[in-house]
Amino acid sequence: MNEHEFLKTLEERAQEQEKILRSMFLPKVFLSVSSWLGNHPWRILIPLSIIFTLILHFILGKNYSEFILKIFGKL
Repeated sequence: MNEHEFLKTLEERAQEQEKILRSMFLPKVFLSVSSWLGNHPWRILIPLSIIFTLILHFILGKNYSEFILKIFGKL
């Protein structure tokens, strides 16, 4: 495959992706959220992990440490 064919293939794929995005429900919302999460995933992942940890710690109490050790002890 030469450079011309490669660029042509890339352009075709880009056009296909653009058609898919335009046919989606609420494309503007999807594009803004996906670009925001793509650039800053830690803004969602870190708060979610803290909330999830607090919920599990509240539910399991002292058994939380044992639960986490069982999960990561098998890795």
